[in-house]
Amino acid sequence: MDSNTDIDQIVIPEGASNADPKTLYEVLSQIPDKRKRRGKRYKVALVLTLLLLAKMSGEYRLSGISQWARLRPEWVRDHLPLDRDSLPCGNTYQNVCNQIDLNELNQQLADFFAPHIVEEVPVEESSIEEVADAAPQTLRHWVLDGKTIRGSHRPSHDEQAQSALALYDLDSQYVVAQRELAGKGHERATALALVQDLDLRGVLLSADALHTQPAFCRSVRRQGGDCLLIAKANQSTLHADIALPFSEPPRPWLPEMNAKQVNQGHGRLEKRSMRTSCELNDYLASKWPDVGQVFQLQRTIIRGNHSTMETVYGLTSLTPKVVSPARLMGFVRAYWQIENRLHWRRDVTLGEDACTVSSGQTPQVLASLNNAILAIADRLGVTNLAAQRRTFSARPDDALKLLLQPI
Repeated sequence: MDSNTDIDQIVIPEGASNADPKTLYEVLSQIPDKRKRRGKRYKVALVLTLLLLAKMSGEYRLSGISQWARLRPEWVRDHLPLDRDSLPCGNTYQNVCNQIDLNELNQQLADFFAPHIVEEVPVEESSIEEVADAAPQTLRHWVLDGKTIRGSHRPSHDEQAQSALALYDLDSQYVVAQRELAGKGHERATALALVQDLDLRGVLLSADALHTQPAFCRSVRRQGGDCLLIAKANQSTLHADIALPFSEPPRPWLPEMNAKQVNQGHGRLEKRSMRTSCELNDYLASKWPDVGQVFQLQRTIIRGNHSTMETVYGLTSLTPKVVSPARLMGFVRAYWQIENRLHWRRDVTLGEDACTVSSGQTPQVLASLNNAILAIADRLGVTNLAAQRRTFSARPDDALKLLLQPI
């Protein structure tokens, strides 16, 4: 976290730049502002920067964020372009959040944190199958999952909590894209629309059983990606079809591959067994395009004298040539990282569940800023985010440097 850059020597960019932004402040300077001219007392970049700084220092409510900035008027004025004698109140933060372009904010943040990836196979020279087989060791794993912003629920006003659909890069640990959900039952449609706007070459996209639909699989493949989907009760026929070849021990006339893994720790012994087969590929192809293999994953957890076993079935467009059973087992297990690395840290460590803002798109904007904070922490290798926030609270200059200089 140490830096050789003197904060007094950092030059604040004047507005947006036509060049690719090099700092997070420049990214925030490019977010479109929908407010009328008379209402623009504070620049969008200033308001969003103060939100980030206060949240990085441990605040999560708008009232606390407002007070955090107002307790440091000279510091803010010395280091940020503040054109007025006063600092924003809580309502001003909410008004600005409600008036900016949310989709543009999410896109700019995703582009800023995205790793620079060299495309080894130009799309105009290769088919989807060639792209999928080109560089299996560099396959990126993205996970799609919806999340309820619980703090936006107001029982006294009978308001439903807002929700967002996030696409998370497990390898680079940043949110590739995030979309607001219109309400319960809209996640499938939102996911389809999101996938159709993405370049998925070299990407394995995992999703929960809600998205185990032929249309979703076709959309992922059309965009050049591969999919990994779980079959549960919502696809009972598919679930039964996949379970059938694994209902008996391996037979010579039904070729399959397998892998096993054993882990011990935290007072438990965990055994995993993966079986994969290509025998259903032709049978499923009419409804499920480009099936590469189906699988069964069994997990047995032993704690003392008590044991539990869970069996999961699924399919993937990755062929055995591209991914081994052991690696496929790792992909299935890695899916749950989105809960631990993204959702849990936003809900608990960053206080998203405790923030009771419920109106407009402010909850969605605050969630996007939380994504940015987590991406910064992961890029810097922070292992204890709560402890790091306490450090930022004592030394806000350290947090400001991260927004005003390249990370």
